[in-house]
Amino acid sequence: MCDVLQTSVIPGAIISHTTAAALFGISIPWWTDNEMGLLSSASYILDGRRTVPGTVPIPPGSAADHADELPAAWVSRAESGLTLNTAGAQPGPPAAARHLTTPPLLHARLEHGRQRSAGQHVVLHRTSPRPGFTYLGLKMSHPYVVLLELASILPHDEVVIAIDSLVRRDPPVRGVTLEAIRIAADTYGSRWGSSALRKALRDAQPNTDSPGETRTRLLLGRAGFPQPAINHPVVDPDTGQMRYLDLAYPEHRIGVEYDGDYHRLTKKQWRSDQARKDSLASVGWELRTLTGEDIKHPKRALAALHRTFLRAGARAPSPDNWAGRRGALLGRSLRPPASD
Repeated sequence: MCDVLQTSVIPGAIISHTTAAALFGISIPWWTDNEMGLLSSASYILDGRRTVPGTVPIPPGSAADHADELPAAWVSRAESGLTLNTAGAQPGPPAAARHLTTPPLLHARLEHGRQRSAGQHVVLHRTSPRPGFTYLGLKMSHPYVVLLELASILPHDEVVIAIDSLVRRDPPVRGVTLEAIRIAADTYGSRWGSSALRKALRDAQPNTDSPGETRTRLLLGRAGFPQPAINHPVVDPDTGQMRYLDLAYPEHRIGVEYDGDYHRLTKKQWRSDQARKDSLASVGWELRTLTGEDIKHPKRALAALHRTFLRAGARAPSPDNWAGRRGALLGRSLRPPASD
């Protein structure tokens, strides 16, 4: 779809915004652009190339990635040699991959020419020249520019999640750093989504593995809990394997984990989770687990973590922080925002 758009419908168009994010593997909300976010999260690596289910299969022999004409500041002050990461990815489509019944909205930008539309399934942005990136034979916005584009259309927490996904433990694009993203945001002053991106950068952290972990970390910070260690390594006393707690306060042996729905989809996953938690509890780790419901209505989970802190002799924030209306303001719905 993007190839046809770029080569036949609007020659010179550059794939951008959420469409580029999905192809790069940047996390975006499930509800964006006719559920493009669902397709992005279900993307998989096949023959060394990222494939988004429901789109035209990526043809063999697609071009390797390379960055094009980056601003001098990016080259001189930050790592600019980005490469797409296909190592360690699961091969082949996931069993639950869903196919499209309604085409997603495709975003593209046009730096030259007079064309203003390309049909009902395309959002065309008229922009000044911006750094590009070639991947899978497609001319796309540079990953840092994609973050700026996302920051102009998404809520704060979703922008933080997008940043975190580019600096996670196994990132989709190699060579990305928070400092390089800051330089990219500063390069454009107050233009595009740079102000919103700089604000989101204050909450972003490397090494996070999932949007749920980011949402949990943001919730804890807003409730007054201290900044936790991210993906803290611990040794399973029964298997000797290295395990990683989503969020942890090692000095108090308190762990906080977010369990998405995939944790309950198979017996194997559920049994593995229970065994790991039981083994770690046997050597003194207190584990608290949050789900999507706790992100929306956090009072229960925050109260449980508060009691855990007190039992460990740790300083805990006041329960007033999540009482009444304050608690309601802390919650974040996983549904799309209401349209105007």
